[in-house]
Amino acid sequence: MYRNQLMGLLILGPLALAACSDGVSPGSEVPEDVRQELVQLLDESGFFADEFGDQGAVNDGSASAASASFLAEPDGEVTAPRLWGRRRGLPVRRQVTIEVNPTEGTAVAWKEVEFDGRFLLDITDDDQVNPTEKPLQDILMQHAEFERLAQEEIDEQGRRRRWRLVAVSPAQFVMADPAKQTVAIAQITVEVNGAIVADITDPAEPLLVNGRVPRLQRGDEVVVTASVSNENQEHTPPTFVFLHLFHASPNARIWLRLPMEEGEPGMFSRSWTVRHTGRERIAVDAIDSETFTTESEDDYRANIWGIPYVVLDDAGA
Repeated sequence: MYRNQLMGLLILGPLALAACSDGVSPGSEVPEDVRQELVQLLDESGFFADEFGDQGAVNDGSASAASASFLAEPDGEVTAPRLWGRRRGLPVRRQVTIEVNPTEGTAVAWKEVEFDGRFLLDITDDDQVNPTEKPLQDILMQHAEFERLAQEEIDEQGRRRRWRLVAVSPAQFVMADPAKQTVAIAQITVEVNGAIVADITDPAEPLLVNGRVPRLQRGDEVVVTASVSNENQEHTPPTFVFLHLFHASPNARIWLRLPMEEGEPGMFSRSWTVRHTGRERIAVDAIDSETFTTESEDDYRANIWGIPYVVLDDAGA
C-alpha cells in the first residue's frame, strides 16, 4: 500500500495527510525534487511500509486441525487455531509529520496510521475453511531520520542524491483504544550465530541504518527472543507470540508465520535460518489468547514490533 502513497514535506512544521492522499499542503515551500527524493528513500529502504506480515486468514501449520479444545471459561486451556489472520484494509487516518531543518541539513519523518480492520479466525471443529471476523482497531507508529549529503552523489541507477536515510525506528502496532492495550512487548533481542546484534527496549528509539540495524547474511542462524507481559491472566497460556519472517523460506521470498516458544514465563524465542538477500522487518506478534476463544466478540488484543534488518549478498553489499 505504501508504495502507492505519497508523503508531503513541510519545512519546520507538521503536515497531516488523509488516507491515500497526495501532494503537500498549500503554501509549502519544499521543492518538489526534495520531496520526491525523501519519499523515494523511504520507499526503497524496505523498512517503512504501512504493512508487513501475512494478510487475511492463514494456516501456519502450528496447530492441530481440530479446534475443539477451545474454552472460554476462566483458567481454560487455549489452543492456537488452525486458521487466523488480519485484514486491516485501507487506513481510516494516515498522518505523516515531516520536519526539515535546512540549517542543520537534517529531516525527520513521523508516521501514524490508524486502521479499522478485522481479525479473522476459524475455531470450528470441521474440515471447512469458514473463518469468522471480529473488530480490529490499531495504530502503526514509526519514524525515520535523514541527513543532507555534503556533496551530491549519483546512485547506481544514475539518479542524483542529496539526502541519505540514516536512522529508522522499529515499527509498532498498538491498540487504538488505550484500555485495550493489555498486551505489551517489553524487549526484543536478535542473536546471530551466537552473538547479540540488537537489544531493543524502546520501539521509538531510532536504529542507525549502517549501525544498529541488524546486518545478516545468507546461512546465518538467527534467534529472536521477546519479553512479553499480559494484564489478562484468565487463560492458559495468557498470550500467544508469533514471528513473521520474509527471508526464511528456502524456496521463495514470502511471509512465514512461526509460533514462538515460551521458556521462562513471559520469555518467548524462535530460531530461523536466513535464506535470501533483501530488506524487511522481523515482526514479533503478541496476541492475548482470549482473542482465540470466541468467533466474533470484540476481544482482540495485541502488540507488534517490527525490527528492521538487512540481508547482505555474498559480496557483503
